[in-house]
Amino acid sequence: MKTKIMTVDLEPDLRSKECKSIEIVLPKLLDFFDNHNIKATFFIVTSLLERYESEIREIQHRGHEIASHSHTHSWFKNKEIAESEIKTSKEKLEEYGFKCLGFRAPKFLTTENHFQLLEKYGYKYDSSFNGNFEIKNVKGIKSITLPASISGLSYLKLFYPFSKLFPKSKIFYLHPWEFLEKKDLPKGNSIKKILLRHNSGQKAWNIFRKHLQKEEQDKVQWISCQEYLKKH
Repeated sequence: MKTKIMTVDLEPDLRSKECKSIEIVLPKLLDFFDNHNIKATFFIVTSLLERYESEIREIQHRGHEIASHSHTHSWFKNKEIAESEIKTSKEKLEEYGFKCLGFRAPKFLTTENHFQLLEKYGYKYDSSFNGNFEIKNVKGIKSITLPASISGLSYLKLFYPFSKLFPKSKIFYLHPWEFLEKKDLPKGNSIKKILLRHNSGQKAWNIFRKHLQKEEQDKVQWISCQEYLKKH
């Protein structure tokens, strides 16, 4: 059986302060993963722990990995912001009793000392870069490179139905807010927000199911980053 990596970025909805997706979508997503025998890595924006501790603990209870997606989802515009976000998110997860080995930067944006910072604060792997899928060691950190942007649900939704022809990749990522109906998504008139709202809600569920059905035909087992690193 082939193994591939499933990842979820748990963050506020569509670049806002709203978090309806944690209340509306997350329970359905966890049930969906249970029903399809999927184990995932949830990259958590750790400022959410104060409001949604029980929901995040439920993620771990269901057998998924908890990792860091920064503390406030601020973009790493300089080294100072990067270090603060990397340090604080690790400390916050450990304060709540979560073991955190992995990191993913917001918007996949990093500073030049990215791996030095991860090593300094005790991370073991990173998933912050796009390119050809590979796993390599960088300054003591295993770097899991996403296979370009076509590996995300946002792109499958945006280019559907043509995205059915996209090559299948070894790592997939999604955001719970992508499954919110348009009426529940934050408003915004920017072109990017309009595009990200395309094919949301039930349409997103249908696209995701069809993508997984194609993978099931190839007998794919979806596992977390940590489990994948152990196997490979």
